[in-house]
Amino acid sequence: MTASHPLAGIAAEPETAARWALGRIASAVAEDVRFDGVARSVGHRVPEDVSGRYGSHSTARFGSSAPEPDGHEVLDGASTAELRTDVSVGVDPCLALADPARLVGAVATATDGRLTRHGERPAVELVLTPDPESADPNDPWLPPGATRLVATVDVRTGLLLAARVFDAHGCFRSGELLLTRTSADAATAVPAYETGAGAVLARMATSLLDPVRLHALVEARPGVDAPPAAASLPSRREWTVTVHSPSGTLTADISGHYRSDRTSPGAARLAELLTPARIVSHLAYATTTGSASLRATVRPLRGFPLSAWAPDGDLTCAFTIDPATGVLLRAHTTDAASRTLFRCDVQLHRPA
Repeated sequence: MTASHPLAGIAAEPETAARWALGRIASAVAEDVRFDGVARSVGHRVPEDVSGRYGSHSTARFGSSAPEPDGHEVLDGASTAELRTDVSVGVDPCLALADPARLVGAVATATDGRLTRHGERPAVELVLTPDPESADPNDPWLPPGATRLVATVDVRTGLLLAARVFDAHGCFRSGELLLTRTSADAATAVPAYETGAGAVLARMATSLLDPVRLHALVEARPGVDAPPAAASLPSRREWTVTVHSPSGTLTADISGHYRSDRTSPGAARLAELLTPARIVSHLAYATTTGSASLRATVRPLRGFPLSAWAPDGDLTCAFTIDPATGVLLRAHTTDAASRTLFRCDVQLHRPA
């Protein structure tokens, strides 16, 4: 890749490029990009059952012998912020290309990044694999049973310019977003997604890539179950937390990866403090409140995977992150009347 690529100096290595692209997808939640373009999707064949353990159905289970019809969507004057609140986007392969932030909580790994171009647009290609416990069974691009998604991320907007999703037999769906105009194209350099809310979102997303073993003191409102019902799964991120709350004090070992159907809400909130990537998929629009803080609205009717910090569309969330570890140092969820539903303040101790 030539030096004319805007990321040539900071994301030339595969690991660095993949990390940057995952963060860029997440940081788009802090932007409202207006754009014109055409989105297309092609179903190459009927996939195997990729719906995972939480899936209620799949194409294969209904015995379909023909791939899905090709999709085509003309997007004139579209708004990325509006698409994030459109409940139909997540199941439409074409529209989902313009809302990749919804994938962040479903990611298990991000690898094989490389700088590229899609037409004249600078981009980063990466390979994502799904987390079978948090991927949406109905997602067109990263369902839990897929083996990988090869995605091309637009540097200027964070949208997916191209996508190919695979099962064990090969690519079963591909898509392309051809952008003719965006409000981000006027920028002459890599813009402000590297600061403020965009940077916080990116760090929340990339937390899932970083191994940590921590001890922490957490002040929680309301109280956490004693002991918390936590179906923790093996994870590169683990911590021992001592929780002080109105209901007393408890200490628990919790990982950043949990079973949605077997974990109590209080324990899930502790897990998402440690690995906040899952929360990003539920946020509609984020604004900067400090150098490491943001305030965000929540997507309406967001389904699986659930987030314990952003469960409903009429809520507002505020987060402060520790850039070094990716842990949320403060998380606060309020309802439409500004009443506190959940709040945690975290004091980290040195790694064990």
